[in-house]
Amino acid sequence: MPPLVFIPKRVHRWLLFNMNSWGCLSVLLVLFSVSASAEIVIKDDVGRELVLSKPAQRVISLAPHLTEVVYAVGGGDQMVATVAWSDFPEEAKALPIIGSNNKINYEALLSYNPDLVLVWHSGNGDGIVQRLVSLGLNVFVSEPRNLNNIPATLHKIGHLIGREMEAETVAQQFQASLESIRQQYENVRTVDVYYQIWQSPLITFGGGHLVSDVLRLCGADNVFSNAGPLVPRIGVESVLAVDPEVIIIGQYTEVEAAFDGWRQWPQLRAVAQDHLYRVDPYLLHRHTPRIVQGARQLCEAIDKVR
Repeated sequence: MPPLVFIPKRVHRWLLFNMNSWGCLSVLLVLFSVSASAEIVIKDDVGRELVLSKPAQRVISLAPHLTEVVYAVGGGDQMVATVAWSDFPEEAKALPIIGSNNKINYEALLSYNPDLVLVWHSGNGDGIVQRLVSLGLNVFVSEPRNLNNIPATLHKIGHLIGREMEAETVAQQFQASLESIRQQYENVRTVDVYYQIWQSPLITFGGGHLVSDVLRLCGADNVFSNAGPLVPRIGVESVLAVDPEVIIIGQYTEVEAAFDGWRQWPQLRAVAQDHLYRVDPYLLHRHTPRIVQGARQLCEAIDKVR
């Protein structure tokens, strides 16, 4: 007797529909073909190969954006736990919390018996990745750095959890929205922008961060794109030296304090012309399809200087 094989639902329906016309022999050939291809092999964003014998049904996410991606491709019912700040969509708030980005309760994690753990490399770190791997868990590491990585993430996670068709639909919608924004701003004058994520100390994004790619989409230049770290700390003198045309505040809290802090420097072009704007960090800082909404906010703010 051949070994039992996993057959995706859509293949099972197709087989039933065609059984009468094909006959038993053809059906068996298809079954053996499915058996040979049922194994799921995916390379994650750090080049690790992950092999699943079948789509994961018990998923744990260790980052808010990964939780959101699972829901976006229709896998919300397959989520069993997550970490703090996984607050979108609304249903995600009901998930058990097993820690934060850099502190995981491994005993709680193992108690949920996950067949897939989704990890954010720069948010969770190598230590957590290695610990999860040492526990014998199936680990997918995400590290999107540009807008084109988001459809790839949708496809990979969709494949891992058996939601390929849903992932393809969401990816196509995302790419269409992105292309619409790209066409709108592809021939505009470039604007120098300082994007702030914290006031004390001053923290911004380097050129390798996803938000810098969104700035380029808007026809803008991150004035700290040449900074080495992904999330560099800087001084007031550095901002004064580059003299941005626009200052964008992407902080989660203390936004007014950030505005007040920069209004002490009227010699800055952005301050003199009152081009200080706030954007929603929950949209822009998460590597999900919703970043399109944040991109529109950012582009419209920057466009006011033109």
